[in-house]
Amino acid sequence: MSNIKRTAIVIVALVLIAVVMVSFKGSDVLDRAIILGIGIDKGDSGVTLTAEIVSPGNGQEQVGTFSKTVTVDGATVGEAIQNIAEKTGKEASLGQCVVLILGQELYETVDFTAITDYFINHHSFKESAVMCCCEGKAEELFNNSDALSQSVALSVAAMLLDEADKIGIMSNSLLQFARSQTELEKTGFLNKIKFTPSENKDAQDPDKTQGFFSYRELAVFRQNTFVCDLNEDEVKGLSMFLKDTEGETFVSDSSGLKLTVQVNSKDIEQKINGDEVDISITLSVRLARTDSDEVTGAITAKKDKEIDGKMLDDVQKQATELAELYLKKQAEYNFDLIKLHEMSRQKNGSSRELAEKPTSDFIVKLKIEVKEN
Repeated sequence: MSNIKRTAIVIVALVLIAVVMVSFKGSDVLDRAIILGIGIDKGDSGVTLTAEIVSPGNGQEQVGTFSKTVTVDGATVGEAIQNIAEKTGKEASLGQCVVLILGQELYETVDFTAITDYFINHHSFKESAVMCCCEGKAEELFNNSDALSQSVALSVAAMLLDEADKIGIMSNSLLQFARSQTELEKTGFLNKIKFTPSENKDAQDPDKTQGFFSYRELAVFRQNTFVCDLNEDEVKGLSMFLKDTEGETFVSDSSGLKLTVQVNSKDIEQKINGDEVDISITLSVRLARTDSDEVTGAITAKKDKEIDGKMLDDVQKQATELAELYLKKQAEYNFDLIKLHEMSRQKNGSSRELAEKPTSDFIVKLKIEVKEN
């Protein structure tokens, strides 16, 4: 991570502390465990909840310690949060929580409607908080703050709120996900976060674990029940159908160099006639500002390079293959993230038959064109 990004995260953290400090009067802040992020795993008799907290201290504790995590069990989420107070001696405060993460065993095997309902209906939990899931246990994910040298909750929130939409990755808030599970398709997604260890090149602390988070895969859900995972290529294919998602990149071989072409806008036209859906997508692309020479590996500006016809053909072929890969997965697992059912409802009206209509019954005719911006 660059120094600029580290500085930005520190600034965000300091601002958050300032907001927390002015949100409470007198010694109230000393009596609260301010929760920045929550992870929920399947427990032996309910749930295991891990909270990343900043708990302003009164002498022995440091003010604003972001690496502090507390893990508790409970029959329900509400009981687990009450147990945080018992374990820390401070009342749990959810008003500053920025991320909610579901562990893999929980989201793959449990209908978690009660969990989303709890946070949606909680008087202080923000509906705009990022909601996602993770590979493995959420507890283990939250214990990577030392490896990241920063808050896990703030790092995940920054990735999904500020960075993801710039590289063609969609993300969800708690409210957006909750709504998706009750709409016509009853289908939505969560970003799947993975911690990937990396080589430690710090000579002063060679034994320290280092790594980074990746978030290029999605998990698909219908009515808060797991359907399937989308791999990186399938996610990229899905993004072709989403007008507000841009920044996807494609690599084209031109003049002996592999150059990166980036999507910076889309025009999408959709028409439905019975079960047939015509989708025409026009991608406007440009060369990335810098790229890597395949031979030397040197980073060089491509200001003088123009996008030629071959490059446009390469992007068109890749984009079509990825979009068709997604359509195949959608039909196979019977989910609908591109709102084919909603298109049919708008034209033909609501019906029980439409709500139960398999996605594979829709015949999608896809056309993708690519032009230089």
